Amino acid sequence: MNPYGDFGGLGRHYLKAESYGAAAFCFYRAIMQDRMNDNAWNGLVLSLSLMRKEFDVQTALARFALQEGLSYDKDLITFAMMMWQQNPRALSAWLRLLAEKKGAGDTEKQALAEMADDMERGYRELVEKRGEEALHKQGMLSLEEYAGRRIELDWIMEEPLDTIYGHIKTWMEDPGMALSAIRMLCMLPDPRSEKLLRRACRNENIDPKARTHAALALRWLGVRGNVRIYKMEESFVINLDNPEPELTVSVPAAYKPALDRMKLWLAKQQGFVTEEEYERHASTDEPVMPEELAAKVNQADIPGVYQEVVHVLIRAAYDQYYPLVPKIKGTRQWSAALLMLMKDYVEGIGESWPYGEPERDETSVGHRNWLISASPDYYDSIAEARKLREEAAG
Repeated sequence: MNPYGDFGGLGRHYLKAESYGAAAFCFYRAIMQDRMNDNAWNGLVLSLSLMRKEFDVQTALARFALQEGLSYDKDLITFAMMMWQQNPRALSAWLRLLAEKKGAGDTEKQALAEMADDMERGYRELVEKRGEEALHKQGMLSLEEYAGRRIELDWIMEEPLDTIYGHIKTWMEDPGMALSAIRMLCMLPDPRSEKLLRRACRNENIDPKARTHAALALRWLGVRGNVRIYKMEESFVINLDNPEPELTVSVPAAYKPALDRMKLWLAKQQGFVTEEEYERHASTDEPVMPEELAAKVNQADIPGVYQEVVHVLIRAAYDQYYPLVPKIKGTRQWSAALLMLMKDYVEGIGESWPYGEPERDETSVGHRNWLISASPDYYDSIAEARKLREEAAG
């Protein structure tokens, strides 16, 4: 018997406990029972977002917007803006439908309409430049198309459990499918899921990154206590109640000071920060940037895609070697390593890098090499991205 009275309440319990996979399962079940459950829609989007399941988040947001009778939820605007920042077609439609939800006030409706108008103008400009068919081929789908996609939770609810586990066991033996199987198991609250994930943590035939994700999936499933993980022919015990080092799907918090100094250097090169201000902070390992300095850094133009490139490299190296990851000391050298890799990316795809050479010493080069050691195809992927850009430009 569910002590929380309903699946929505159980979902909130799991969400608070950072068991995001179990939470997503519960919220989805709550929606199946009552599609007018506003709380469950909100919780489903939030829990999927916290697991960085972008495909599923987009689908859930689209279904929420197209579901008549639901209430206005301003909390979901941030998710929609983030998920569809490259798709003004879907975002404009989503904003207009949100404005029609119950409880949306006149002020909200006007603001949403203005935002939707801006998105539609942007989309029309793109259509004039590239054509609607080309944009669609590049993934600029309609809201209805997003809503119609089949997500993992659809499959989990529709298929018999024995069938699902049969497929998952097969996928676990396929190097190209193991990670997908692991990320699905975290949303299957069944003793078999825990058993399979624990085995994955110890299976040295599975990619090291996937083994790290298996430990994280156990936590998202709601499992606590110790788990044993094998890496580099050694055995390690991780306490899922409070994993050390941090176990996360995002950039670990330990890297934030280095990322801050990376942005600080770029702000200096753009003239928003003086050399003296830069040295005063960069020469220390202070974890928090002073507010006044942070305000200046925020004025700098640092494209999000450039930052995401270094985020991906950090996560890849962290997942590859976890729990044998270095302690982040000498954040100035770590930031220099990130800047070297960012510069390689920007110039590699054919864009200009007007900021000059990043700082470089033996330590920063060593950090750079460690980061790319887990992404051996980094420079090949940059070359491919440049080729695609050139083909799109004609």
